[in-house]
Amino acid sequence: MSSPSGVGASPVRPDAVAKLTGEFGYATELHAPGELHGATVRSPVAAADLLGVETAEAMRVRGAYRVLTIADVPGARRVGVKTPDQPVLADGRVRHHGEPIAFALAETAEAARRMALLVRPILRPRPALLDPERALDADAPRVGPDGSNLVHRLRLAHGTARRGATGVRRRWRTGRQDAAFLAPEAGLALPDGAGGVVLRVATQDLHHDRAQIAAALGLPEERVRVELAGVGGAFGGREDITVHVHLCLAALLSGRPVRALYSRAESFGAHPSRHPAIMTYELTADPDGTFVSLAADLLFDGGAYASTSKAVVGVAHYFAAGPYRIPRVEITTRAVYTNNPVAGALRGFGATQVCFAMESTVDALAAELGLDPADVRRRNLLEPGEPLATSGQALAGVAAPASLLDALAAVPLPAATPAPGLRRGVGVAVGIKSAGLGDGRPEGAGIVLRADRHGVEIATAAPEVGQGVRAVLAQIVTECLGPVPITFADSTSALPASGGSKASRQTMASGGAALRAATRLRQRLGGATPVDLSALGDGTSIVVEERYDAPPTAAPDPRTGRGDPHIAFQLTAHRAVVDVNPALGTARVVQLVAAQDVGRALNPALVRGQLAGGTVQGAGFALLEEIPVDADGRGGAAGFGTYLLPAAVDVPEVIPVIVESGDPRLPFGAKGVGEGPLISSPAAVAAALRAATGRPVARIPAHPEDLATSHDPAATAPAAAAEEPAAVDG
Repeated sequence: MSSPSGVGASPVRPDAVAKLTGEFGYATELHAPGELHGATVRSPVAAADLLGVETAEAMRVRGAYRVLTIADVPGARRVGVKTPDQPVLADGRVRHHGEPIAFALAETAEAARRMALLVRPILRPRPALLDPERALDADAPRVGPDGSNLVHRLRLAHGTARRGATGVRRRWRTGRQDAAFLAPEAGLALPDGAGGVVLRVATQDLHHDRAQIAAALGLPEERVRVELAGVGGAFGGREDITVHVHLCLAALLSGRPVRALYSRAESFGAHPSRHPAIMTYELTADPDGTFVSLAADLLFDGGAYASTSKAVVGVAHYFAAGPYRIPRVEITTRAVYTNNPVAGALRGFGATQVCFAMESTVDALAAELGLDPADVRRRNLLEPGEPLATSGQALAGVAAPASLLDALAAVPLPAATPAPGLRRGVGVAVGIKSAGLGDGRPEGAGIVLRADRHGVEIATAAPEVGQGVRAVLAQIVTECLGPVPITFADSTSALPASGGSKASRQTMASGGAALRAATRLRQRLGGATPVDLSALGDGTSIVVEERYDAPPTAAPDPRTGRGDPHIAFQLTAHRAVVDVNPALGTARVVQLVAAQDVGRALNPALVRGQLAGGTVQGAGFALLEEIPVDADGRGGAAGFGTYLLPAAVDVPEVIPVIVESGDPRLPFGAKGVGEGPLISSPAAVAAALRAATGRPVARIPAHPEDLATSHDPAATAPAAAAEEPAAVDG
């Protein structure tokens, strides 16, 4: 059917008006009568033994109520989004600067903050491990909970290579980017009067949060209810537990509502940031540019706790070779514990780091061979149906990767020339990542539709974190039923599990559930489209509950690295145009073109927004965004004055190009969209910086000293690369 509000249209999203008018209720604005206020006491050092917590002075603050420590936790003392290794509050050890040690409760927010300053943790400093390259040395300080500093390791080696090929070996680094969402962590917990608790919080996964909270409280999961409060951005930064257990524990012990709101500086240190990576790539090719072999060693700094490091390692490992045909690959990928801030999920999730390294190495090899880098890419890009060089899984349900380069080339370059004294560079990059969890894990979602004569209510636990999932679900239901009035129930953990809003999965998973439920509801209403709701009498309703499970995957064989771990693929490509002032080492992005195979654009306006937003976020990673960590392991930023984000004046012309090649195994053929734009945009910007300066640009974000050129003509000659010998014997 065709509808102005159905699939393929771009109707106004359900939350748009409330957000534009300021009426949308964000988690930062939650209150309840009789509430207490909480503030977190955090470690001033990166590594120490915790010998005790002195609270007497804090309890003398007017309005002081109580200080909670690990001794007050009745259940599991450790939580974790993947591995339960992170103490709810410090338990005998402090492993990173800013680690929560205690939770101060008071009658006012000001009193709670004052208490937090006066609580005195008794700490005995330990040697801090801050260099991830030392983490696996025999004499390195032990950080991991089991005495090992290895979080996870994967290795694969297969295929054959011819000797004598030309090659390059390069070492690349990426920094610690933050999600930098606009609304800091906040929540409100309320005792339910029957020994349970209700938590209203901004989160990416209601049911996963509930499981961790219940374990820490020593309660059955049904005694904990998590309700989605308004989310002011996420990007992966709300996957981990932050204030959740502290609030719920405080509400149960006090019998009163308890709220907390982090400061901006506290937010930067409280949630995980992107894994910094050190990556050595060696790529060889025949004289015509045909790839022969790839060897890569990838090291990710996971910080003090595991968070999502294991999953990030998996994504990085299996997309380390990009969408290229390479006969011989040998890849080792590790994440290690350090006393640096915790690293975890952030849009792109490992694929961003390795895309920068792989695409930069491709450019370096093209320069070594004297070939055009776009021609080298075209010669080696996979065709649909061919196996990935790493896992051997067939590249299925996608457009030809080379077609994305065609899409970029079809967009005219900027007509204006750079101002005097500036040098212009153009760079291209191609990226790939999975959509959905994969790796043998179940991938599905449930949904409930309730129809009466007034319309259809959609009840979903899929967190709306700004990506527009509610808009897409409404469109799918409209596509099946016709233009009926649609409303949404509040998203809570009492609804069927939908999994998290992560891994670019909700359109596929919850969208699939919505399609099944709406199809069954239409059948129960007579099978016609549009349906006739007026036939339902007053007080009569029809309730349909459905679940969608994505095509199964299989974890790769640990001995060979071969398998089918991916549900679907996000293919993306970017072209960046930058102007560089070589005297100052400053750069301005002039144009960004983003082409992505989205399967089918269920809502083209939302898709264009995702492509533009992720592309700008990637440009920020290439040029500006980095959480500093000093020599004492003190990480974080004071605010948006020190953590630099692209502002409106920094955003160039951004041209999103939607490529539609539907995956027939998925609902409406739609694949995940959200992460793709942040996979290859940093690599494209870095390539453009090299083209403009002739400098190696071996790290992102690039610093002024990486871009400034001398007056030596050799310093401005075209070059692509970095720090190691320019040729190897393949």
